[in-house]
Formats: sequence, structure tokens, C-alpha cells
Amino acid sequence: MSPEDVKQWVDILSTLLAAGGGGGIILAVIGYMRAKMERPPHIAPPSVGNNGLAQIAGMVMGQGDLKDIIDGLRGVSASHDRCTLMRETEMAFRKKEAEEHREHERRLLEERRQHEQRLAEDKHREHRELVEAVQNLTRSAKDMRCAG
Repeated sequence: MSPEDVKQWVDILSTLLAAGGGGGIILAVIGYMRAKMERPPHIAPPSVGNNGLAQIAGMVMGQGDLKDIIDGLRGVSASHDRCTLMRETEMAFRKKEAEEHREHERRLLEERRQHEQRLAEDKHREHRELVEAVQNLTRSAKDMRCAG
């Protein structure tokens, strides 16, 4: 084998190992060999060599893989956007729920203050009435002593 033949096989093998190039290279080589056997003698040999055909086939096959990768990245991006929207919605819901809870506690506190104030006013009124009753009893007792 000449160095050119070795180089050709190394190029073919390296292209086969490249991402997405395996099937395309095999198809390109088979197509090239078939075209070489079927071509009429008056047609000139292709200007692109075996290496070029293998690289073109690898690029064609890799194009589908790149499209799949791009679609996958778009799916991941859309999923991330949905997660972000869900997180924002959940945070807004929790914030609203916390505000409602604070408002409820504020109302309960205000009702408690009003209730305690009413109790204090009732107690103060009862105490005043008791003091007035004791004072009336004391006056009445004085009046009875003075009258007697």
C-alpha cells in the first residue's frame, strides 16, 4: 500500500468516527463505487475525491443530528421558561396568601382590642355604679342617724 492509500483509509476511518458521519459515508462510498462502475467512458472523473465525498456525506448526515440537538435545546429552553413562569405564579400566589393572612390577623387583633376596650368600659361602669351605690348607702345611713 502506498502512502496515499493509507492516508485515504485513515481519512475514511476518521470520518466514520466523526459524529453522525457513519451512515452517510458508507452511502457515499457505495454510491461513488456504483457510479464509477456505471459511468460511461466519455464522462470525466469527479473533481471531488473520495475524501471530499466522505466529508460531504458526513456533513449531510451530521445536519440531521444538529437539527435534533437544536430541537432538544429549544425544548429545554421552553421547559425552563415554563418552570420560571410556574415559580413566578407560585410566588405571587404565596405573596397574596401571606397578605390575606396578615390582613386576617390584623382584623382579629382589632376585634380583640375593641372587645377588651368594651370589657374595660363595662368594668369601669360597673365599678362606678358600685361606688355610687355605696355612696348612696352611706348617705342614707347618715340621714338615718341624723334623723334618729
